[in-house]
Amino acid sequence: MRLEGVAKAGYYPTPPSVVERVVALIRPGSHSSRQAVRLLDPCCGTGAAMRQLGGSVGGETYGIEIARDRADETQTAVDHVICGSAFAVRLAHGAFSCLWLNPPYDYDDESKRLEHAFLTTMTRALCPGGVLVFIVPHRRLAVSGRYLAAHYSRFACYRFPDREYAEARQIVLLAVKRDGAVGKNDEQLKIEAWAAEALAELPPADTVEPLYDLPHLPGGPILFASQIFDPRVAAEEARRSGLWANAALADRLWPAEERRVRPLMPLRRGHLAVLIAAGFLNNILLEAAGRRVLVKGRTYKETISVESDDPDVEIEREVLRTSVVALDPRSGRFEVIEH
Repeated sequence: MRLEGVAKAGYYPTPPSVVERVVALIRPGSHSSRQAVRLLDPCCGTGAAMRQLGGSVGGETYGIEIARDRADETQTAVDHVICGSAFAVRLAHGAFSCLWLNPPYDYDDESKRLEHAFLTTMTRALCPGGVLVFIVPHRRLAVSGRYLAAHYSRFACYRFPDREYAEARQIVLLAVKRDGAVGKNDEQLKIEAWAAEALAELPPADTVEPLYDLPHLPGGPILFASQIFDPRVAAEEARRSGLWANAALADRLWPAEERRVRPLMPLRRGHLAVLIAAGFLNNILLEAAGRRVLVKGRTYKETISVESDDPDVEIEREVLRTSVVALDPRSGRFEVIEH
């Protein structure tokens, strides 16, 4: 199991048939501008499980995936995606209604189980009353028994169906997050016993009624970002909610094309030179009296000699020259106007 897990980089995607059975235990929620149901998968892989969960129970889907190739694939399956480590993200506490947790099956650099590390790290993102779906190898459940009993209640635990269970001996535990941790209780002994005994198989979807309700949360954007700077994400954020998203500013900088601006006074040569130098006559198509020309202008410096009172002294001065090229698209002829 250890060598196989390393080969897969700890990646064991949940089969769609198993997701279907788990989803049948969760009652669909509703979503509006004021209320939201948010679903989080911090090890989302290609996003298939999160897409299936969201499609069945509704709500916004959020995923974190460390592998770039899988994260790119997730972009089309999950509403909000971060490519990076789940241990290097900024998450709003208590902002999610459901935590779908199928973590890597391996040890971390300190020889501690990654399944438990993901559980203790990501629990903060789940709201009180939120639903935990914890998918781990059967015998590893005991590692998290004490923590689960302290932070969760209303447990249900099943093994995967026979064919899926044979691959990695996985089980799924469902629970509801407590509103505050409690001390040692009988739930810990029950969870540790589940890790050592045979469990009932996850029942088929058409044979069960929902056991868990997804809590509704205040709608609107939440904190969901990587701690590592990503230029692409920053650019998207700036376009979405930065200064450029200010409608009044955008209208001043980039007025609608159909809005024509007419100067109060005719433009002088100096005005035209400034417009050309600023690039306003760069590949502009002008049309008048049935004639169309493509105009390109530029301003450049030229050194000229200036007459001096002293015949032994030569004086040079830099002057700005303006050049406009007008191309007739029909004939291919062009005219150069310089000043």
